[in-house]
Amino acid sequence: MKILIDGFIEFYGDRVKLVKTLMKRQSPEKFPEVLKWVFQTLYFHEGVWVEICRIDNYLHEKQSGSHIHYYGRKEVRRIALNYREAEKAIKDISERIIRERFNDVVRFPHEKL
Repeated sequence: MKILIDGFIEFYGDRVKLVKTLMKRQSPEKFPEVLKWVFQTLYFHEGVWVEICRIDNYLHEKQSGSHIHYYGRKEVRRIALNYREAEKAIKDISERIIRERFNDVVRFPHEKL
């Protein structure tokens, strides 16, 4: 696996960070997607970094495809997203979760797809 982006962190103020990782598979026949990626939003709450949302296309429960891990939930939501769509989605979802669960307003800059 060739690492293209390795845990790149973008800070949005002093309480929110978005971590990105992107890899290219050397043997795509072993997995249906050539790129393997993950986005993770963390929120600094009561002295610790809390995972708010994670979107990735790693194998999960032996199933391939992109899916979303939400704060406070054990189950994941399967949804077909590519890398660019996942970056937009995690920002939207994280803004909502931080507002609803932590009563804080965070605005991520959004790029047009």
